[in-house]
Amino acid sequence: MEIRHETVIEVLSQAPLFAQLRPFELKRFASLFNPVVYQDGDLVFDLGDHAESMYVLYEGQVELSIDESEAALPFARLGSGDFFGEEALLYDDPRYYSAAAVGMTVLLRLDIENFLIILGHLPQIEKLLEVSIDSRRLSTAVPLPWLHEDEYVHVMTRRHPAILWSKIALPILAGVGVVLLSILMQWFWLPEQAYGWIGFAIGLPAAVIWFTWSYIDWRNDYFIVTNKRVVWIEKVAFIYESRQEAPLRTIMSVGIHRSRIGTALGFGDVVVTTYVGTIRLREIPNTDMTAELIESYWHRSDSMNRREEAQMMGRKLEQKLDLPFKDEGDFSYDDELPVLDETPSDTKEPGFLAWLFSDFIRLRFEQDGAITYRKHWFVLIRYLWLPVLLMLSAIVAAVLRLGGMLAFIPVTSAMVFILLAMFAIFLWMLYVYVDWRNDIFMVTLDQIVDLDRKPLGKVRRRSAPLENVLSIEYERLGLWGYLFNFGTVYIIVGTMRLSFDHVYNPSEVQEDIFYRMGERLEKVRQFEIDAERERVSEWIASYHRKTAGLHQTRPHRSRRDD
Repeated sequence: MEIRHETVIEVLSQAPLFAQLRPFELKRFASLFNPVVYQDGDLVFDLGDHAESMYVLYEGQVELSIDESEAALPFARLGSGDFFGEEALLYDDPRYYSAAAVGMTVLLRLDIENFLIILGHLPQIEKLLEVSIDSRRLSTAVPLPWLHEDEYVHVMTRRHPAILWSKIALPILAGVGVVLLSILMQWFWLPEQAYGWIGFAIGLPAAVIWFTWSYIDWRNDYFIVTNKRVVWIEKVAFIYESRQEAPLRTIMSVGIHRSRIGTALGFGDVVVTTYVGTIRLREIPNTDMTAELIESYWHRSDSMNRREEAQMMGRKLEQKLDLPFKDEGDFSYDDELPVLDETPSDTKEPGFLAWLFSDFIRLRFEQDGAITYRKHWFVLIRYLWLPVLLMLSAIVAAVLRLGGMLAFIPVTSAMVFILLAMFAIFLWMLYVYVDWRNDIFMVTLDQIVDLDRKPLGKVRRRSAPLENVLSIEYERLGLWGYLFNFGTVYIIVGTMRLSFDHVYNPSEVQEDIFYRMGERLEKVRQFEIDAERERVSEWIASYHRKTAGLHQTRPHRSRRDD
């Protein structure tokens, strides 16, 4: 196989680590990379090997795997322009994953000695390497089941540790305060009472739970760039989860925003503006390097999309002209717009209790591509407080009667009446909960749905296509709405007005709808592009067949005719 110097330069320019090098620098440093050829299945390096070099893919594919319960678990399949093994350039740690060639593969190997030459001319490459190494380690430690088979992580990070400290500072102070207050109460103020120890037994576990919750809340937020999209994942354990994303091809610009505190502590926001909205990667470390990597992957994806488009157009023409073609990859586009199947036939219906307590108190969750919202807990509590109060009253009355009080009431009659009352109140509470649970709002892949089902009663369902939405606005009403962050989102569709009432974090709901609208419009645009490609290729094929027919039917002129 011939490995041309010009092609090596082109491949290196696609690798984000070296994208900032100027053309003459790329031309100069290309000779520092040594080409190495591997056959299908050959190990480039194995788990635990001594790290000495990093690699850039010149041609072919490489599969990266980690050991999971004594079995290799692939987590990425890299292609031309991707790099791996970069941890060897900064650390002496042994390899924590293995790399194997898929098919005949050509790699460009960069040894540490040659890397030091590049580092002298490009000092910022060290920070880029740190971001890349931390991202790969994090992506192998955190399961991401929503990734496609041909998708892998380039950049992955959490919020800056300073944000973690700001979250856990209050529970730490509360825990210390509880301990000190309990000691003072027990030793100085109320030494003969157990109030101090009771406060310690209640307050300290509460502070620990608060601390744990804050830590998990910080850990559950991720910002990810894959070879296909930019993703922001936000979770609040057992309550809320959100995943906002946009394809790399839809990116319009990448910017940076820092506050004064962020500048001092070393964190900021990366603002990714796309055709379908804006994704803000909030309070992340290494802001400049992350933005630079996102921009490099964006431009690389854009050039790859243009090549794929040209290849797809060539294949269309070859199919129309019935010509044999060389398969250069699987580039498939949907021939029709996808529509979410809301009732899959292959899923088993859950039982009543499983249905009743699934997603018990979650206010937002995603399933089968649909985002589902419920009304805020405040609405549930507002309707439950009276039956709960009556239930507590019935329990108190039963305890008092069994304890010998209220002796003027016969015990049998009293207990029968109280049990019947408690059963009726329980049914009332169950009705209120099911009514709250059944009042849901959904944003699917192609429409918005307002579904209101009364227990044992009527069902009201209103829906509208996403592409018909004219405007979206939200408002928080009253003191409770501002304190507990809930409100109403209004969606205008023609002359119809849909409302998502009392939903948690209405601004996020508004953004979700905007993103889904953008994704839907992007699919519509892609569908129109595919139709235009089909039409143009049919025109060219018709013209080709016509001109070919004219050449075949045109009579040959002899010299006698002349």
